[in-house]
Parts: sequence; C-alpha cells; structure tokens
Amino acid sequence: MALVFLDFDGVLRRESSPKSQLDADCVENLESAVLGHKDAKVIIASTWRLVHSLDALRRLFSAGFASRIDGVTPDLPEEEEYARQAEIRAYIAKRGLQSARWIAVDDDSEQFRPNAPLVLVDPMRGFDQECAERLREWLGTP
Repeated sequence: MALVFLDFDGVLRRESSPKSQLDADCVENLESAVLGHKDAKVIIASTWRLVHSLDALRRLFSAGFASRIDGVTPDLPEEEEYARQAEIRAYIAKRGLQSARWIAVDDDSEQFRPNAPLVLVDPMRGFDQECAERLREWLGTP
C-alpha cells in the first residue's frame, strides 16, 4: 500500500486562484497519477479538512478518485516543529500503518523534515505534469 498525503492550497489551488476553488487541471493531473497505481490511497492533510466534512472533500473529485480518499490527518497543536509531518505520523500510528510507504504532496517544505518523502509543488504553478511524473515515479507506475 502507498499512502499519498495531500495538501490543497498551493497544490490543487494555485496562489493566484480563487480561495475556495480547486484548479481543474491540477486536480486532473493528480487524479491521473494516483489512479494509475492500484494500491494508492489518499489522505487529506490540507487545512480544508478543518472546515469541510470528508464527504464534502470527496465531492471535489471524480468518483474513482474519491473512493481512494481514506481519511484526513488529525489536527495537532501547532507548536510542534514539522507540523504536517507530525500529523502524518499521528495518522499512520492511529491506523497501524507503520509498514506502509508514504509521500506528501505539498507546497511548504518547512512542514517536513529535510529527508521526508515529498513532492514539493510550486504554489504558482500548482500540481502540474512535472509533479504528476514525480509522483508516478515514486508510486512506481508508468
């Protein structure tokens, strides 16, 4: 099993885009990369999880991709260093998934330890074809 921890702002919504709207091409690039790997599960690590239900978040995607969304990371106190990675570790521990491979897709490297598995996204470009290729490569799909 491969776990993909997904941020939205700067990844699926460019910095220049409206605040509450995902960019269709970014979503399409992500869905294409993930759906090409039969064992990939997606976990929402975006702050959108704090204001939208899991069902509402799933509705932002195609049915096939929505069925791959396994949950959301927990909200932890912000005082922790590498907060997003701490949320990921907490999710993995709670679900007993320590043996699963994981990668984060995010636009903020400061949320992660220097050697964390990360597809770093340029928030001005969003999740483009280059990002999709890097994710496919990590997932081991053509």
